Amino acid sequence: MKIIVKIDADTSEGRQLIDYLKTFPEVVTFEDMMLHEPQPNYMTKPKTTFTPSENYVTAEEFRTEAKKRAKTFLKKHGLHS
Repeated sequence: MKIIVKIDADTSEGRQLIDYLKTFPEVVTFEDMMLHEPQPNYMTKPKTTFTPSENYVTAEEFRTEAKKRAKTFLKKHGLHS
C-alpha cells in the first residue's frame, strides 16, 4: 500500500516528523530529493612532499643574506655605526 503525505518542512513539528520518518528508509521514501539531504563525503588529501626548486632559499638563509646586504648598504651610505 502506498500513502502520499504532505508535510510542512518549514515548521519544527514538520521537521521532527521528517527526521523521525528518515529512520525507516526501508519503508519510507521521499518524493522531494531535498529531503534526502545526502551527507557530503570529506576526503583528506594525501600528504604531498615538498620538492623545492633549485633556487629555493630557506627563511633562515634569506634572513642572513638580507641582514648582510642591509649592513653593506647602510655602511656604504654612512648610516651604520
